[in-house]
Amino acid sequence: MENSTLNGQALLIEKVIDKGICVGCGACVGICPYFHYFDGKVVVMDQCISDTWRCLQLCPRADYGGTSPEEEKIDRAASREIGPYLKVIMARAKDAKIRERAQYGGVVSALLIYALEKGTIKSAILTDSGNQLSPGGKIAVDRSEVLNCAGSRYSASGGLSTLNRAIKAGKDRLCVVSLPCQMEALARMRLMQPDGEEMDSRIVLKIGLFCTWAVDYRGLEAFLKSNDVEGNVKKFDIPPPPADIFQVMTEKGQKKDFSLSDIRHLIQKGCALCQDMTAEMTDISVGTVEGNNGWNTVVIRTDRGADLMNQAIKEGWFEIDDLPEKNFKHLKQASENKRQRGEKARIEQLKD
Repeated sequence: MENSTLNGQALLIEKVIDKGICVGCGACVGICPYFHYFDGKVVVMDQCISDTWRCLQLCPRADYGGTSPEEEKIDRAASREIGPYLKVIMARAKDAKIRERAQYGGVVSALLIYALEKGTIKSAILTDSGNQLSPGGKIAVDRSEVLNCAGSRYSASGGLSTLNRAIKAGKDRLCVVSLPCQMEALARMRLMQPDGEEMDSRIVLKIGLFCTWAVDYRGLEAFLKSNDVEGNVKKFDIPPPPADIFQVMTEKGQKKDFSLSDIRHLIQKGCALCQDMTAEMTDISVGTVEGNNGWNTVVIRTDRGADLMNQAIKEGWFEIDDLPEKNFKHLKQASENKRQRGEKARIEQLKD
């Protein structure tokens, strides 16, 4: 193992944090007591002398000695463009109140509320608005808490630190709603020694969110202030191409449009290494339907995800339709483009 004289924390600092490629997933926080997540950043509190290397095993941006036979289980080559899936549809929640609070069609919020009410899950690890600080992890146990977390953030949340705390507190039948990088960390967690399988057994549902990139929260906060955006942000949005717009709506009713080129310099460096746009390592993945923001694209990947979605459809929670072929083709092309960019960046990073 490379640099084996260093412990896991030292290698994680050297290879990820100091290189600026940490994506703030939060997986190492709570696994190691010397990592803390605060206002959009993973902070090192003290030196760790443990020889378990658990923090490094978890990190989705760490390359720690090549691919072992066990690690091949998380390869994403089952379907080149969007990963393994059983079915792809478009759907939206029938409940108008859920759709009003949601970013698009409200599928994630409705599915979580349904799963909680049916007892399929006991709680869900979500991302809250963050208020004055960056978005953070939140444990939701009922409808109101789910709806309070609805919407997209476009910045890192450190939400897996909340998952680690929940597992340490003995919680089970958990659902995790996260970005692709965080889902990769969960896939690594399952393989983590010595207790990854036990930790993974507490999670009964994984819902992934499509993601092209996330911005550095502190950089975004400074950018908004310098452009006279006042008060807490209620919603971010990126309309489909060719709009090339980053929309910001505040709780005070202010709305501003910025060119995507104005914020691209805020994208986290570690996002360039990501090869997964559609959160392939999940039970269900959800994104928008390009050109029809009132609906969600839903990628059903596992039998567990299919059973839950089918039952909710049968009980009248969703309207569904076929995803238009042009949308499916564009989804696959956008996913493949991100994969190729990530592969190229990964090769360059390893050369470094």
